[in-house]
Amino acid sequence: MHKYFVGEEMNKYKTCNLSIILCLFLFFKSSLAENLEIEASGFLEWNQENNSYIADGNAIASQGTRSIKADKITAFYESEENRDIVRIEAEGAVKFADTGNSGYSETLTYEMDAKLFILSGNRNQFRSEKFIAEASNRIQYDELNGELLLQDNAQISISGERTIKAQQIEVLLSDNGDLKSIKAFEKVKLIEEMGRIAHANQAFYQAESGNITLKESVEIIDGKNLLQGDTAIINVKTGYSKILAGSKNQRVSGKLILSSSN
Repeated sequence: MHKYFVGEEMNKYKTCNLSIILCLFLFFKSSLAENLEIEASGFLEWNQENNSYIADGNAIASQGTRSIKADKITAFYESEENRDIVRIEAEGAVKFADTGNSGYSETLTYEMDAKLFILSGNRNQFRSEKFIAEASNRIQYDELNGELLLQDNAQISISGERTIKAQQIEVLLSDNGDLKSIKAFEKVKLIEEMGRIAHANQAFYQAESGNITLKESVEIIDGKNLLQGDTAIINVKTGYSKILAGSKNQRVSGKLILSSSN
């Protein structure tokens, strides 16, 4: 096994700010890899056995407008014959930023060819100019297909006035990062800024129409008013809402407390 260390390994706990730069025409061949820069305050290790470079201690990896900060960053390359970076892994207090997007997690993995981000840990956030998404287990972002997956205690904001919470949320984005659709499953909760709350087992949001369709054991709470049914449609653009019974043998029910003026 061959390892090379930049900086004195015995003194790696010193704040030496190595500013290690991997503009590695020495190591990499592709123009993409030549633009990747990594720096750390501890040490840099080149591990030829594992085909990797490791930056330890307040590590920063940057490429163009994209940056990743973490306690430790590892960049894996294809082989000794082809040293193009194929995967980046970050561990510990991870923060990332790109044009319009940012967030944090405990660990981050980025697959270069698939353009796939995976954030994992007890607390994960993905923030764009259009929405904020969070999950307690995992966030997966497929850049190529514009797909965002949130798992466990997930939530996403809509128009800054509504939040959808669920155990799993699937988001489809347009090419410019706008929300196209949202699918939410298990213990769905819709919270509106005006105070209305809706519960269901599934929810579907279409940005073009503005409709949120709630399904299965739907309950809408608006102040002291309560509506229950199988399906509900709420339009985020107009505020219009409608609750449906579902099958012929089902009924909608509600408790409406109407104010009166003398």
